[in-house]
Amino acid sequence: MSNAIVGIYAAALKTHGGLQGAVRKYGILRLSDAVLRAGWEAVGMRILRLLGRRPDRGYGWLEALLSPSGDYWFRYARVIAAVDEVAPAHKVRLIEVASGGSGGMAWALGRQDFGVCLVDRSADLLADARGRGALRVCADAGRLPFQNNAFDVAVSLDTLEHLPHGARPMLIGELKRVARLGVVVSCPLESADGLFQAREADLCLSEAIAKRDGVQPGWLQDHLKHGHPRREELLELLPGVQVSGSVNCKAWLRFAILYRRPLMWLFSGVAYLRLLRETDDEPPYREGLMVWWKQPEA
Repeated sequence: MSNAIVGIYAAALKTHGGLQGAVRKYGILRLSDAVLRAGWEAVGMRILRLLGRRPDRGYGWLEALLSPSGDYWFRYARVIAAVDEVAPAHKVRLIEVASGGSGGMAWALGRQDFGVCLVDRSADLLADARGRGALRVCADAGRLPFQNNAFDVAVSLDTLEHLPHGARPMLIGELKRVARLGVVVSCPLESADGLFQAREADLCLSEAIAKRDGVQPGWLQDHLKHGHPRREELLELLPGVQVSGSVNCKAWLRFAILYRRPLMWLFSGVAYLRLLRETDDEPPYREGLMVWWKQPEA
């Protein structure tokens, strides 16, 4: 079993009180399906890397078969494009805060130097060997152990929605502090004008899960517990930030429901390409990408 899978499930098993606790909560069949799904994704991503496929080159049929969740590819393609607007992403010093267990930006860019720093508070997730050339630091996102302007660009993806409202300014403040050029943040987003409707999409998924088996995934519970970040909130924390939307709410919901069904996740990537991709850039959106460039000091 790869280090990626070991890291992911070591953290998950701690949360549920070990293997017996996880079996009691999810059942042996659903747990086995989850392990198979994670294994498929981990092996598939390694194959795609060996073939030279990267998020910035798009999500095609091969990616749909080998990485049916599409999560990694959708997440990083737009971030790399945003960083490239200022400088080629493979040439700048990057820090990714709350990078998780996928190798993050280091794996996405395929770098073998120390131009990328991955930060997470979970040592188990940082043990993931993908993106092996990156510097890895186990630290709290609200207290980064780096000097001001230590990196060119600071990135944090799908993190704010897991934090209490009061903790979000600390994370954003630290990203701004350690970045010399700017900050790139993405997350499920809400907005007063209805352009972003992440909460409604997540509530619909929660209701669909409750009708089927009632076992709510931890990430979804976090979203609903802490409340989705609002565009207006981020405009205050990042004055002048550019906000763009993606991931049509209805398309995402159909995809998410299919992906959660045992073994049907094998076909979710293909279903996205054939049926859902054409509506992905239509509002209302679930995901927001925030790009903030630091003004030079006078």
